[in-house]
Amino acid sequence: MPVLPAWRRPVAGWVLLALVLTVLLPFLVVVTRGWRLEVPEAPPVPLDPGQLPVRVWVPGADAVQVLPLEVYLTGVVAAEMPASFHPEALKAQAVAARTYTVRHMQVFGGPGCPEHPDADVCGDPQSGQAWRPLEARRREWGLFNGWRLTRKIQQAVADTAGLILVYQGAPIDAVYHSTSGGRTEAAAAVWGNEVPYLRPVDSPWETSSPHWRTTWEIPLAEFARRLEVDPKAVRDLPGDQCFARIEPSPGGRVGRAVLGEKSYTGPQLRQRLDLPSTWWTCRRQGDQVVFEVRGWGHGVGMSQYGADGMARQGRTFQEILQHYYPGTSLRPIFSE
Repeated sequence: MPVLPAWRRPVAGWVLLALVLTVLLPFLVVVTRGWRLEVPEAPPVPLDPGQLPVRVWVPGADAVQVLPLEVYLTGVVAAEMPASFHPEALKAQAVAARTYTVRHMQVFGGPGCPEHPDADVCGDPQSGQAWRPLEARRREWGLFNGWRLTRKIQQAVADTAGLILVYQGAPIDAVYHSTSGGRTEAAAAVWGNEVPYLRPVDSPWETSSPHWRTTWEIPLAEFARRLEVDPKAVRDLPGDQCFARIEPSPGGRVGRAVLGEKSYTGPQLRQRLDLPSTWWTCRRQGDQVVFEVRGWGHGVGMSQYGADGMARQGRTFQEILQHYYPGTSLRPIFSE
């Protein structure tokens, strides 16, 4: 039998040891444990709600973009509310937008975006929340204000990270609008269903809004055409009336109006006549129909200008949200 040279003997020893460790030792472990390898479970990794992937349908690009939740929210807040608003108002907007998003996310059983089956939310304000990349808004704000306002938006989102509004344990339908005109509206008056936390509340803090009070004129012939009635039916009304009868909504707006044999709801008139809200009075003035309008938007939920006015009077974002969504409470997205 040949004898290994002296220089190879240590190497052979190390090879033999490696063989024992890699082959025999695992075999012995299997035998002693009844032929069952036990792999210890990894500790659970906490899920950061800010990293929840949100699928956003971008109308202009006709594409779905996936963004972390908190990144997406900076674009919503920047698009939905003026960055010049008080920080507490921006925080209230961030919570409302986060709640709206979570409620619509398909991973939580939400309906998603009605415009695209693969998206959680729509980037079109007509069917969801407005959204614009924060970087694009920064460029629009210019060199002087861009970084300052960007940081302000990011801080509002960060200061409310993970917080949503709930009612009876479930995320609410956190709808909002620009300006109520002095009092918000009930959900039932707009969408037909009662929602306990979407009921009329006073909102007197909006006088700085450019939409607080506005005047709109529509030619009488155009008014009749849009309502699909004979112009004579309008001219024959007594005095300067523009409708035969107007019934108020729960929030004091126009709930229903009658002209000739036709009846219209307040939201129907707002759409047909392209009015900024359902809170108005009207009169005939020559060949014009003149509308004196209060507010801008559907009027349900949080008034954005009202939130800013409340914040400038020292109210916190929690107080703002409790006022406009009565009976709701704040909690993290993931809670025990």
